Amino acid sequence: MAPVALPASKILSLVLKTLSKPLSKHVKHQFAKNEYTQGFLVGIGQGTHQVTSRLTMWSSGYKVRSIHPLEEKDAMKNGAEFVGEAFVLSVATGVAIWEYNRSSESNRRKEEQKLAKAKAERDALNAQLVKLTKRLEALEEVVKSNRGKNGNWKIFGEIGTK
Repeated sequence: MAPVALPASKILSLVLKTLSKPLSKHVKHQFAKNEYTQGFLVGIGQGTHQVTSRLTMWSSGYKVRSIHPLEEKDAMKNGAEFVGEAFVLSVATGVAIWEYNRSSESNRRKEEQKLAKAKAERDALNAQLVKLTKRLEALEEVVKSNRGKNGNWKIFGEIGTK
């Protein structure tokens, strides 16, 4: 049954990743249309513009004195792009975490089965050891009972006794 579950889960994760891209486009458009989220998108767009501009200037070896803010329309576009990419990244991260947890659970189950098998083998060996110990004790009793009074073995009864 496990071989069937593996491809189904992989296909499901690929479908989720594939569907996240059109969904992110839809989320971007909905965020850009809503007046409450437009300010949020502008803030994110300005923030990403500041970070990318500073990193670009620093990597070129220049000192950053000031960065001019983007126009509101461009900032909203950058913010919407960031939100869309963050959505795709969060879906991909969620799928990766889900696959990791599923794999860890599978490994844990295999380890438990291995430990249960080892415990069963150990219990069987302990039972066999107890059985052999009892047989050895019984043999020791037989040996002790076959010794004569003088310490010699009684094979056919006491030899030389009258």
